[in-house]
Amino acid sequence: MNRLAVGSALICFLFPPLPAKYVEGQLNDPVQRWTFLARFCFLSMEGRFSYDVEYDIDYAVQKLLLYYDTPNQWPLAYDQTKSCEERESLLKIENNQIINLTSNSRSAECQIIRLDPDKAKYRCVGNRTFRSSRERWWFIAVSNCPSPRGLSLKYRFWMTNGPSEDIWFQHFSADEFYILHMLIGFLLVQVTLSVVAILCGRELKARQLLHSTYKMFITSVLLQAVGLFLLTVAYGKYANDGVGSVGLKTLGRMFEATSEIFYILMLILLGKGYTVTRARLRSRSVVKVTVFMSLYCVTYIALFTYERQYFDPGKVLYVYESPAGYGLLVLRFLGWMTFVYGLAFTLKHYPEKNGFYLPFFFFSSLWFVSGPIIIILSNHLVDKWVRETSMVGVEHSFALLGFLAFLVLTRPNAANSNFPYHVRTSQIGVMEQRISSQSEDSLAPNHLDLDRFPHHLYEPTLRYNNPNGIYAISNGTVH
Repeated sequence: MNRLAVGSALICFLFPPLPAKYVEGQLNDPVQRWTFLARFCFLSMEGRFSYDVEYDIDYAVQKLLLYYDTPNQWPLAYDQTKSCEERESLLKIENNQIINLTSNSRSAECQIIRLDPDKAKYRCVGNRTFRSSRERWWFIAVSNCPSPRGLSLKYRFWMTNGPSEDIWFQHFSADEFYILHMLIGFLLVQVTLSVVAILCGRELKARQLLHSTYKMFITSVLLQAVGLFLLTVAYGKYANDGVGSVGLKTLGRMFEATSEIFYILMLILLGKGYTVTRARLRSRSVVKVTVFMSLYCVTYIALFTYERQYFDPGKVLYVYESPAGYGLLVLRFLGWMTFVYGLAFTLKHYPEKNGFYLPFFFFSSLWFVSGPIIIILSNHLVDKWVRETSMVGVEHSFALLGFLAFLVLTRPNAANSNFPYHVRTSQIGVMEQRISSQSEDSLAPNHLDLDRFPHHLYEPTLRYNNPNGIYAISNGTVH
């Protein structure tokens, strides 16, 4: 893990730190008398909250307030219509949920530090452990209800779920347990899959069957691998120092989002038969696909922007709990409908492609609908103290399943009866050059039709009426 920290150090200084398991800051608010500071999901008995607080003695007595996630505590306390006194009254002193930051309180472990004869400050250093029936989200706030001067303090918090030698769990919130383990496992599988995809791509290129849709697949696989690597480094640094890098984590998610965009584009194009039954789409189809993918990209940008700018840190929110998240859900469903519509017409005209398109439809549909289902379940049914771990595992599992299914369906070996490509890229390239150099109507009647491939290698490629009855046979070689 130390190697991981050293390797990530060259990258992580470029990104702002993530204020998470180690939190520090200085609060100066002359208006507010109650303010939220941090949250963490603690294990029962294992969770530990340590604090180091300093503030001017003129602001005494300020209090640290510890709320847990039941409906009668934090949701009521975070209601902006509640007064400071009402928020404090929700807590039970006998549960040690109120820490009076004063030397008169034994449990607060405070001392007075004299700066000069007329000025002094409190410094309070202490900790709390948590006992509950399950993992709970705890929310830390500060208050000073009687004060007319507001709040002012400098604070440092450490929130942990294990001993210092337990680097896999110590700094992680309980809802993030095993994420690093899963990311490492997914990364190893994804790298292996990337190598296999590149080797298959080389084989297809040697046979002149490396079409643009397969290049999109390789690009999507590689982008997913890079995203997983960045996320693994970010969580590895997080495990090492409890700070992490929000920039590195966001960058990894952006790579994964770009991978998803390439994969969706590939699925829609293949559903319409592009590179399998035709070399080009109609202008109307091109416009529709372009508009859809543009909307998808803009919605993803809005999703990241909304999360960064508008997510309330006082609420446990999933990334898709936003208008952009639900917009992405709708677009994913529309993308699936577009895919099914195009695939139905492709199979109608090329029923001999059932061997590829039927399993392709099954796995692709599973991949498409998994997104909306994951979003709905995570937002409404999955408990918040296990949601992060569950969703990371499910999302990456479905992504890996989609890649693996396509790789198996398109493996370039003689035993694969589902292999979709039968027209060479060289044939398409020559035809495109001819079309660009002369009008399409003046081409030889036996040229390859870019709008409709022959149904098999030896089908006559006659496109126009041929009064002489002369047919040309394509000279492709079976591999």
